Amino acid sequence: MSQCTCFHSTGFQPITPWKDKISSAQMEQIKKNFASVKPMKEEPLALPKEASSATPARRSPVVIERGPVTPFHTGYARIDNVITDALRGKSQELKDSVYDIIWNDFLPNHVHGVEEKDRLARISLGIEKAEYLAGQFMDEKTKGSFMEAMRSIARIGMEGKRVGSCDMEYQVKHAICLDGNGYVREDSMGVVNYAMEKYDSRSYAAYQKLLDSSGKDTEESAMFAMRWMLKNIDLVAAGRPGYQKYQDKQYEKLYQVKLDRTFSGADTSSKEKFLASIKEKLMANRELQLDFFMDQIAQMTKGPGGYLVGRRMVLSGRA
Repeated sequence: MSQCTCFHSTGFQPITPWKDKISSAQMEQIKKNFASVKPMKEEPLALPKEASSATPARRSPVVIERGPVTPFHTGYARIDNVITDALRGKSQELKDSVYDIIWNDFLPNHVHGVEEKDRLARISLGIEKAEYLAGQFMDEKTKGSFMEAMRSIARIGMEGKRVGSCDMEYQVKHAICLDGNGYVREDSMGVVNYAMEKYDSRSYAAYQKLLDSSGKDTEESAMFAMRWMLKNIDLVAAGRPGYQKYQDKQYEKLYQVKLDRTFSGADTSSKEKFLASIKEKLMANRELQLDFFMDQIAQMTKGPGGYLVGRRMVLSGRA
């Protein structure tokens, strides 16, 4: 495993027991003085007689329920809006299960302690989880388009790059425009940048210089592009057909990315058979971190009914 540099590896200073901080002479002195000190109360501690016959209080279990999983949007309308349509009108439990797959299986931000082969295998597990959910809760027409969109997000995950040893970067958009129905709208700045590069190379070079100086899009570079757009509305309109073809090529490149097949072909006919099938495939891939994936399977068993994510945790204890 590569040397980890994230905060999880900094650890804590070991705690030195109190008895190791003092000498044996000091300990003997403490014992000597302790025996000479009178107790604050001579009578032994005891419960009142009327309390001894009382019925022990029953502890009610504590129920902890987390909120719904936050929807994830890649910023690519052709992908995100298909998932939005597939989940419209569905239960919150199904939405939680789907978005949990995207957040944690396909595009996790942090992969501390996870080898690359395990990260890719988890993407494969996420695809099978999506296949199971689609088969259980969606009709055939919806299932096909939904799975194509989920595989597209999985491909984005396959192309993810590590930053250091534990953080991940993906080719997703961080500034996303959503309309009132929850649909992603393509970023208008994409066609602006395309038209600027094609029709005004001098301005595009200046724009790139602003980007390169900061390493990312900033208010200054955004305002530069906005001013250029307002002055060159006709050029932006002329560039739209070419930008559409450019987008088509980018999607085609994404569709060609090969997916990991570690868990492919799992039995998705029922939740019990699905979890058993996943476990069987895991046992056939002993080079993976078994404990890591067994924990994933254990978490799925806690999901209510046929779902894979449980939002409710019940804690109980005995006195």
